Amino acid sequence: MNRARLSRYFTVPLPALVLASLLMALASSQALAFEERKIAWHVGFEDPSQYSSMLGSINSMVEAYEGRLIDYDIRLVFRAQGIRFVTDDNMEGTPFEVDPDGEFAEQRGELRSRLMQLVNLHNVSLELCDSTRAAVGLDMDAFYQPIERVDSGIVQLGDLHHEGYAVMHAYRN
Repeated sequence: MNRARLSRYFTVPLPALVLASLLMALASSQALAFEERKIAWHVGFEDPSQYSSMLGSINSMVEAYEGRLIDYDIRLVFRAQGIRFVTDDNMEGTPFEVDPDGEFAEQRGELRSRLMQLVNLHNVSLELCDSTRAAVGLDMDAFYQPIERVDSGIVQLGDLHHEGYAVMHAYRN
């Protein structure tokens, strides 16, 4: 095909088409960069060093998102052994009993402070498995506030995953 014949089919100059394509690709990638990040953390363990590491990871996450001006919704879902991290009650006589002379009891105040900083300064949400709460017999006012009650922590994590949340797990160092 000669040039004259091609011009019948393409009325926009080729450099303009290339520029338009690049601009559309850039706009698409920028839209993805600014989508809200949805993260749910599964807190169902008892190790205070694992919990401390998780809080550090969440803090790094919110600082990165805020630094890049990205909206986020981060939720911590406390269930099973993880219930110890959202109350000052030692839950004596339950499967989740906290040793008042143990490692966690010594770190509780500092861990509470770090958690509440995430809640109060970075709008991180706390969710509590009501099945676990009922098993230890504590009223909601025994837990750090604000905390939202969910029927089942494990079901909540599944539902959040279904709604597009990335479900994160803290690993031991």
